Amino acid sequence: MEGVFDQIVRGSPMQQIDLKGIDTPEYTIMCAQTPDVASRVKILLNRLQTSTESSAAQNASLLLRTCVSSKLSPDEVEEMVESVAGVARQHTSWPEFARWACALIHYYCTDDFTVSLFSEFEVPKVAVDTLRNNLHDCRSVLAAATLLSYFNLYDIGDGITQLTNVLRNHCGNATIVRIVTRALAEFTSFYKELPNRFRHVTQEFVDAKGVAVLEDVLRDHISDEEITTYAARIAANVTSSGAVSMVDTDSTVTLNLADALARYQQSEMLCGHVLRVFSNIPRSRYIDWDCVSSLFNNTRSELVILECIHFLRSVAINMKEIKERIYTTGCVPRLLETMRVYKENTSIQEEACSLLSYLSFDSAMITGSITRSGGVLLVLEAMRRFHNNEDILIAACAALSGLTFNNQAGQQVVSDNDGVTLILGSMHRGKKARLQENGCLAIGTICWNSDLKADVVRKGGVRLIMRALEEHYTSPGLVKNACRALAQLAFNCEAYRNELNAKEVIPLIIRGMAQHRNYDRAQLHGCVALSYLSWTNENNAAQIRANSGYKAILDAMRSHPNNHEVQEHACRALANISNVSLEDSAAALELIVAAMRRHDSISSVQEEACRAIVTLSLVSPSNKDRLYDLLGADAVMEAMKRFPRVALVQQEACNALAHLAYEHSNLNGAVTRLGGVLQLLTAMRLHRENAKVQLNACAGLSALAFDNTVVQQQIFESSGVQLIIYAMGNVERLRMLELGCSVLGTLAWNADIKERIAASAIPAILKVMCAHENNALLQKSACRAISQFAFNSERNRQLLASSDAIPLIVKAMRTHLRVEKLILHGLKALTYLCWENTQVAEAIIKAGAEEALRRAIQYYPPAHRAVRESVHLCKILFRKTTGGPGQSLCSVSPLLVSPVPIQQTPGPRVEKREPPSPPHDLLGDRFYSAPLDGPYETPCNDNAHPCDAPAHDDCGVPSGGRGDDCCRGGGGERGGEREIERGGRRDGSGEDTAIEVGSNEGLECGGDENSANLMQKILDMRFGRRPNCSRRDDTRGGPRGAGNLWDDPDPDLFHGNRHLGQRNWQHSKLTARSNPEVTGDDTLDTTRGGGVMDYSPHHYGRGGLRRYGGFRGRGRHRGTLANQ
Repeated sequence: MEGVFDQIVRGSPMQQIDLKGIDTPEYTIMCAQTPDVASRVKILLNRLQTSTESSAAQNASLLLRTCVSSKLSPDEVEEMVESVAGVARQHTSWPEFARWACALIHYYCTDDFTVSLFSEFEVPKVAVDTLRNNLHDCRSVLAAATLLSYFNLYDIGDGITQLTNVLRNHCGNATIVRIVTRALAEFTSFYKELPNRFRHVTQEFVDAKGVAVLEDVLRDHISDEEITTYAARIAANVTSSGAVSMVDTDSTVTLNLADALARYQQSEMLCGHVLRVFSNIPRSRYIDWDCVSSLFNNTRSELVILECIHFLRSVAINMKEIKERIYTTGCVPRLLETMRVYKENTSIQEEACSLLSYLSFDSAMITGSITRSGGVLLVLEAMRRFHNNEDILIAACAALSGLTFNNQAGQQVVSDNDGVTLILGSMHRGKKARLQENGCLAIGTICWNSDLKADVVRKGGVRLIMRALEEHYTSPGLVKNACRALAQLAFNCEAYRNELNAKEVIPLIIRGMAQHRNYDRAQLHGCVALSYLSWTNENNAAQIRANSGYKAILDAMRSHPNNHEVQEHACRALANISNVSLEDSAAALELIVAAMRRHDSISSVQEEACRAIVTLSLVSPSNKDRLYDLLGADAVMEAMKRFPRVALVQQEACNALAHLAYEHSNLNGAVTRLGGVLQLLTAMRLHRENAKVQLNACAGLSALAFDNTVVQQQIFESSGVQLIIYAMGNVERLRMLELGCSVLGTLAWNADIKERIAASAIPAILKVMCAHENNALLQKSACRAISQFAFNSERNRQLLASSDAIPLIVKAMRTHLRVEKLILHGLKALTYLCWENTQVAEAIIKAGAEEALRRAIQYYPPAHRAVRESVHLCKILFRKTTGGPGQSLCSVSPLLVSPVPIQQTPGPRVEKREPPSPPHDLLGDRFYSAPLDGPYETPCNDNAHPCDAPAHDDCGVPSGGRGDDCCRGGGGERGGEREIERGGRRDGSGEDTAIEVGSNEGLECGGDENSANLMQKILDMRFGRRPNCSRRDDTRGGPRGAGNLWDDPDPDLFHGNRHLGQRNWQHSKLTARSNPEVTGDDTLDTTRGGGVMDYSPHHYGRGGLRRYGGFRGRGRHRGTLANQ
């Protein structure tokens, strides 16, 4: 009977058995006694119920012998197997019976239905128990393993563990090893019917130390192709499942499989399994590349080709550093050849397209080779041929994305072969989210080409992207790629940005970002899309704010603080969105500064963060306060120091410093203390040819130098003037020239350096005026700078006059009559130039100033500042030359009275040169807070006469401006010059020559009530109407936009010298005299710069008050008594 057993367990079910010479006497006797087969089977089954261990095995063997020589009906087989399985479950410790029972049941496992029926009788349990209880019995193990192999789709308990134990104990037995490895190969395979069992079964094998057993099997049976094939299949299953502690890269399993691949290259199944293992662990050092490439290039097996492509794809994904090796081994041409040869093989087409997508990614060399070899065209052909196969379309869209990335030749192939239609058609027909995702991926790449972008928009691509984003917004990959595609569509095209907004794309992007807060790539591309959509497009920015997009950007920064790409593009988006709430902007500033500190080594983060700081600094003055508290200036300065040669960082950081220092004393002081001037000048030196760096650095210098003598001195001592002049001569931008003039004019505020820089600065300024006569803004800035250089400096006035500055100023005034600020600056410049100099006055008249003044007086309203300044200049010119108005001005002779009569000017005083503003006494005085509430007129220096003041707005405010605008006055010398002129011309003895007031001027000191009222009207016209209290109307507006930076403030905005905040002593007294309701509190407080008044009669002279001992000027001696 043993011969029958061996044939059955080693053969297949119901196979023909050789029965010659195997019958026993017992079987012969029983056949004689019971010739009917059915009756004989029934008798044997009845005996089993009462058998002992030895008789049970004998009865089972007789039953098996009867079955192989007879044909039973299905019902009889079912009844018999159920009975035998029941007895086996009851007597699991009967090894002999168990092996015969397993052999009997195995003989009838002919089809899936039968196996399913037998599973209901718990046959798998019988086999597993046999393995467990008879581990060392070869025949029992052989029968049980053979039977168990049929139940790979059923629960077998711990059968995997028992099979592994058998393999370990019988590793030298080739028959058992063959049977057991085949069973394990079946059990560890993936089945679509049981997707969740795959990982569990393979993990059980690993936990039972199956990998070590597999190493022994491969080592001992490498010469057995069948066993090696089964072992390779097990290894492929285990490594594909992702089981923990599976085969590692240094396992000898890989070494033995590499040996097997070299031995059995003609074995399709073995090569396929080995290549799958290599695909799962591509970093193994035992993989023989020469063997793999040889196999790929020479095999004709479609299965092996497919597995080779799969292996190469795995290498391209996981080992980018050796991706070039695929190219050098000749695999790329072979890949394209397989696509041509096996056009109808969908698996090969899909895998090949997928491999192409990864090979082309981030490798210009491989991409170019594929394109030249027709790879792009092959992908498009696959899409046409299998337009309904979504798996191929998914891979093909990914391949097109890789092959057209930064590849104009590939983009042209797509354009020539209507690739856009194929992509959009795939998205239109496809239902899978992955297809929509890869379709968006391809669109996002090809849209780098403007022609292909136009095709996408024209053929309805935007609608398809929106549909995909709306229907599959729960897919993180789709949200990422859809946002990327929309960003590319919006990039660099205002028309498309408007169209996207009109189609309400922005809410979809924001919803996708909100859905996937924890997915950094979705947040990244969402921020990119919002930043491109809002670029120079306020409507889109408003839509982003209205749909909580600003908060979504901030959430992205909070959720991914360590992802520098998210931080970079979030900052870029924030930089494009203005007019946000103070709450949101405060939160944004915290995140921006934190990003700068956390990613201090990433230049792009620093660049975009600086841009965002600029935007938010313009939202509200409180944002600058917040930046000061957050040490934002420190972060910007650190960025400049860390990346001195990165032009973009320097460009944006310089701009940020300019905005931080602008009109914020604390930030101005902080930047100064941190060495801001040196950093700005270093940027200008290192990036001499970069227009934007030069431009923004000059803007920063202009903002820092504003009312800051420390900065002014630093610029001078660090050769900043030469750098500014160089930039003006080499940067072909009008704004650069404007800012250059602005900075030079600001430096001229400083009396200590104005004459030392004039020789180089003045020619540069005049060159600008000559070269750009028709540019009003440049002419205005140049006139402003000239007025500052001329103020209080006879040497500079002579230099300007000899350099033909006067004709340029006059010509600018004639050419740009309608530009109010230019006219005002021109008037100031001419006024300062003709100071005590008859020759200059004659030169001004000779240059045609009379005509310019006449036109200004005719063009502007009578009460306008330009008219008053023009009339005053006329009087000066006429006094210094002919003594009377010229013929051309007869119709516009001076007003009934001068805005402040000459009789109101004080008498002569001792001139005393004062230091430049601001004072140097205290470090804290170098930076100023906002002006105090109260009257804001001219300083305690005598500024009664309008044209003598260096720069005043209609209300008498020093029109400080920013860099390129109305000057804020010079050093402390100006008081002396004004008083000299007001008192009349000074003769050689230094005494004033009194000028009597004619009747047409209508006002003398001590006049009647009408005269007092007229004086009050004149004062109101000159200085603005004053209330009966010391507080001024709080009419200062909010911060101005970027376009108005460094521009003159409005008359009721105060941006000038912080010490010019009170009315002069004459105005205070005259106001008190003409308006009895004004209390003593309205007069000038002597502790804030006014002179001490003496109202005794002997101090009234020539119809006006005289100051005899007040505090004079703004210089470092402020607070000391003036010489009498």
